[in-house]
Amino acid sequence: MKCGVANHRTHTGAIKGVFLILLATLCIVLMNTCAKMSSTVVSPVEMVFYRGVVALGLLVPYMLATQPLSVFKTRRIGAHLYRAVVGNLGVSLVFWAYSLLPMANATALLFAAPLFVTALSPLLLKERVDRGRWTAVAFGFGGILLIARPSMRLLADPASVVGLGAAFCMALVDMALRNLGRTENPLTTVFYFILGGVTLCAPYTLIHAAWPHGRILPWIVGIGIFTAIQQVAKTWAFRFAEASFLAPYRYTAIVWAILVGWLLWGETLTLPMMAGTGVVIVSNLFILRRTGTAGD
Repeated sequence: MKCGVANHRTHTGAIKGVFLILLATLCIVLMNTCAKMSSTVVSPVEMVFYRGVVALGLLVPYMLATQPLSVFKTRRIGAHLYRAVVGNLGVSLVFWAYSLLPMANATALLFAAPLFVTALSPLLLKERVDRGRWTAVAFGFGGILLIARPSMRLLADPASVVGLGAAFCMALVDMALRNLGRTENPLTTVFYFILGGVTLCAPYTLIHAAWPHGRILPWIVGIGIFTAIQQVAKTWAFRFAEASFLAPYRYTAIVWAILVGWLLWGETLTLPMMAGTGVVIVSNLFILRRTGTAGD
């Protein structure tokens, strides 16, 4: 009887986790959509600042209502500062990539982040990577080449390089979060990450930028709202289910990106882009499975 109740709770938790990670993934795409819509007027640095102001206005009351005040305390300010610098640089590059590329292409290039994590983990995390995972990394970057389609024109139009730079920063953040996650409440990490972005981007924004208004203002506010929702949803998702179980559902981002790109900008897919995205996703899933097997 107790076993049946435990299984039911596990199943219910898994369903909640899947729902929340799907919500978080959708909100990430909508956040990037708002950034793309704002990019004709607002720079990526300004977007990070406004994003943080709006997100903190929603997250701080939520944290005060649901967490003890100790959630704002940390003894690892150095680790949070590193994550804030690298993470917000990555967010700036993400917003820049979406301003330069079609939605689906930018989203697919960001799937390179787990490949970078695997490739860098022996150097930065002292983790062993077996031959199968190295093969998957090689195939994955082959898929990236299909998406980016590098040529001599890449020097004049470095859009794909910006996307890969964003993915590289995301990989560094993922590795930093492995370390922070051992001691810190996820909401504490989110708070210092967003606060760091506001602090780092404030000097440039307050000196050079004008307060957004008119048709741009709703999109700017949207960036912050969807940031807050996806951060909370993602935090709760990982409490209900393991990250390895939820990871495949994050690839639904490409579906939302294709749909939004088609509806708002009339973007169409190319065969190399679809093939490259498939190769990257399969490579990531193979790495995920091999990593889980190695840890058993």
